[in-house]
Parts: sequence; structure tokens; C-alpha cells
Amino acid sequence: MRMLRIAGAVLFASLAACATPPEIKQALAAKDQAYTENEQLMQQYRELVSNVTTRHLKWYRFVQTRLKLDLALQWATTNPHMADVPDAALAEDDATLLGPDVLGLINSIRLKSLPERKGANGQPLFAAGSGDMSTLVQQLPDLIARVEQRVAAGASIPQGVDLTAFDRYRSNVDALRRINGLIKQYLDIDVTVSRTDVQSLADALRTVRR
Repeated sequence: MRMLRIAGAVLFASLAACATPPEIKQALAAKDQAYTENEQLMQQYRELVSNVTTRHLKWYRFVQTRLKLDLALQWATTNPHMADVPDAALAEDDATLLGPDVLGLINSIRLKSLPERKGANGQPLFAAGSGDMSTLVQQLPDLIARVEQRVAAGASIPQGVDLTAFDRYRSNVDALRRINGLIKQYLDIDVTVSRTDVQSLADALRTVRR
């Protein structure tokens, strides 16, 4: 009879204690919601950084296109000089900036009377002018296209902003959410016995003891 009372007490305690308190479930649900909101916030910040980088690249291309187009037209229509910079060094630097495709077109449309310009080693870079304004205007679309291609090729060299930190953060949050989910799943697998059922079992045990 004593063993029956002990077994009854253990069973009663087990049934009463196996139900997870609502506060714990609420805390786990709140933590899971916090993980979700945190992940969404970091994803929004990641997209913001990516969008800003894209805009910077577009602005860089726009500015570089304007600068190189102005430089190309300057060499096509004038004989540039710069104070404190040797003519050969200036011609070589500008030819490098413009690239061979743009330079080739410039040499075909340079206006008459413009002299040949050589580099530091004496190699011809900008040919003596033989064109006229009509030819230059006709070739403007091609010149713009070549300048844009030159800028696009140069703009693809810089690497974009490293976003791997955001990806690692998202992976870590996903791992925490999985752990939280496993804990919730474990706590949900409980035999939540109502007070009425527990009382009925207790009455039955008392009946057996009698």
C-alpha cells in the first residue's frame, strides 16, 4: 500500500509537471519573433548597402564618361598643353587614359593644322590633324560609344562592397532560429493533462488505496 501511495504521488507529480508553463512558450515565441525581425532588418540594411554601391558605380561611370569625352574632344579639336607638365608626358598620360580604341578614332578626326604629338619615347601617339568639323560631328556617336565602352571596362575592375558579413550574420540567425525551433518542438511534445483529468486520476488512486 505504501508503494502504491508513492507510485501515485510520482504519477501525479509527473502528469502535473509535464506541461510546459505558458510563460516559457511565450518567451520562446517572442525570441523567435525577435530573430525574424532582426534578420529582416539586416536584410534591409544589406539591400541598402548594395543599392548605394550600385548608385555610386553608376555615378562613377557618368563622371568618367564626361571626363573622357571632354578629353577626347579636346585632343580632336585642339593641341593641349599643361603648365609644369612636359608635352610628351601629357600626351602619353592622356593616351593611356583614353585607350587605343578611342585614340584611334581621335586620330582619324583630328582637325587640320593640329600637329603630331609624341610620347616620352618618341613614339607617335596623336596623329597630325587632317579632318574637318563636318567629319568630327558625324563621328560623335561612335566617339561617345567608344568612350562609354572604355569607362565600362574600367568600372568593372573595382570589386563591389563585401557583403559576406551580412550573409554570415543571416546564417548565424538561421542557426539560432533552428535551435529555438527544436526547443519549442521538444517542449510542445508534452502530455498537457487538464486539472480535471489529474483530479480524476488522483481520485482513482485513492479508490484503489481504499
